[in-house]
Amino acid sequence: MELSELIEVTRVRDAFMRKGPRPAQIGDICIFGHHLIFAPTTVSKEVPDNSEEFWLLHKAVDRVLCEPISKENPQRGGLLALKCKNFLMIIFEIGDLEICRATARTIEALSNINGFLHDYAFFYNSPFTILDDGWSAFDPEQEFARLMLSTDAFRISSVNENFTVCPTYPEKLIVPKGIGDDYLRISATFREGGRFPVLSYFHKETRSPLVRCSQPLIGPTNRRCREDETILNSLLTLNRGYIIDTRSKSSATAAKAKGGGAEPLGNYRQWRYIQCPIPRQREIHDALTRMVDVCSDRKISSDRWVSRVGQAGWLTAVAASLEASANVAQCFYSEGLKEVPVVIHGGDGLDSTLIASSLAQIILDSDARTIRGFEAVIEREWICAGHPFSLRNNHCAYAEGTVTGPYESPVFLVFLDAVHQMISQYPMSFEFDENFLIFLFEHAYASEFGSFLGNSEKEKKENGIRKKTVSLWSHVHHPENMKQFVNVCYDPTAGVIWPSIAPQCIKIWDRLFFRWQRPDNSWSKPETETIQSLADHWKLREKELTAKASSLRRSVIELSRELRVNSPL
Repeated sequence: MELSELIEVTRVRDAFMRKGPRPAQIGDICIFGHHLIFAPTTVSKEVPDNSEEFWLLHKAVDRVLCEPISKENPQRGGLLALKCKNFLMIIFEIGDLEICRATARTIEALSNINGFLHDYAFFYNSPFTILDDGWSAFDPEQEFARLMLSTDAFRISSVNENFTVCPTYPEKLIVPKGIGDDYLRISATFREGGRFPVLSYFHKETRSPLVRCSQPLIGPTNRRCREDETILNSLLTLNRGYIIDTRSKSSATAAKAKGGGAEPLGNYRQWRYIQCPIPRQREIHDALTRMVDVCSDRKISSDRWVSRVGQAGWLTAVAASLEASANVAQCFYSEGLKEVPVVIHGGDGLDSTLIASSLAQIILDSDARTIRGFEAVIEREWICAGHPFSLRNNHCAYAEGTVTGPYESPVFLVFLDAVHQMISQYPMSFEFDENFLIFLFEHAYASEFGSFLGNSEKEKKENGIRKKTVSLWSHVHHPENMKQFVNVCYDPTAGVIWPSIAPQCIKIWDRLFFRWQRPDNSWSKPETETIQSLADHWKLREKELTAKASSLRRSVIELSRELRVNSPL
């Protein structure tokens, strides 16, 4: 299929952008295979920046609406509304209603192409020199080599070569050293989707492993798998371990009736079982829809606003994610013990499991709070771990796909919002700021890079994504690009940071939900300049005080010497 076959209108002249990312103006709409381009024909002298073209990926459009300006007088033309996945709303007035409808059909078709093989990432030519190839920046063998510096209790396994055991896992996995590949294959038949237990993270301070998998297929008959029990028990050394289930008790019980379930304590005697529920993917999807709806309503009263924000359930989902991950992190420090293994799973291990495992690492490890460390968490715990980005992010808050609708959910956005809450509570502990999180949010839904394409490493390999596209991390690692994400107040905090989940501490992410409601959309510039100015001031002040303290120490030493010399024997 050629994308040109879907284009009914290539150019719309003298369209009026009534609402969008810039003040209202007249221009031409040009439609190409991957982009809509708005080229202004009238430029305001007061706002000279509006002379630049505005480019929008069709993939970034979530919903297209078209209606006449006046139902009584269709000759006045039509309104074309584009609701984007980053919550931007663009409204054009087009003089001819039929051209407006043809434009809407064109954008609707181009923004809803099944699959990702026609995405712009396959046609994008990088305008910058790639100094650090993102595709090779996070290699599993390099990760394993770093792990070997801390422990020799694990090995790297190729049991999933050619994705024969688990289609959603990568080909190379880190597993307990004493466990053979045969046991892993048998365990895979006992776990949902073949997702047998694999190492997610090793906590150096307590020498405790964090392992993730999917639910056991216990079923109504209480099926048992001794090989799976052996794998988990091989993690135990000094103390009992913890199994964290990210489902509610009712969800786990319902799953058992359908063939799933949870580990029976009688078979896993050395493990404590804890439930830390995180909302399911459908609940998260509906919560975001309600949240965006209430944040877009400007005519709502204050009382109604507070009520609807609470009823939306989005902040509840973010708080539940933080609570579950904090409980995971706390297990490592339970009763002051060391070598306490923790296993996380939910249902299929593709959503809430990854939220809990990745957030726990950010809580525990200061390296995960650097730009590269955070990228490594996303690469390892989301992209390589098999989170189905193409399915989950096919649509956002405004629409649902005909085929992918039941599978769509902003699970990754819940993770990013939870990280944002931690940045708000510990603003100096992260090397990056919320601009980096918003950047990742937008590229997870529509991007010229290939990092978030596909639903698994298997799909990436089958479609040559790593060979045919540019990695998002290649763009981020370029010095000119990285500096826009750096937190100017960064002061590394060693060790653990414990997030607060008190209601008064969980706040709405204003730059995400209200980003396009400021008249000039200028969130970052004045605030960044203020923060930079304050940072420079206090750094200078710190140098002055350090110099003064050194001078006082020298004076104290000299006075002490004089005192010893002049004092009588």
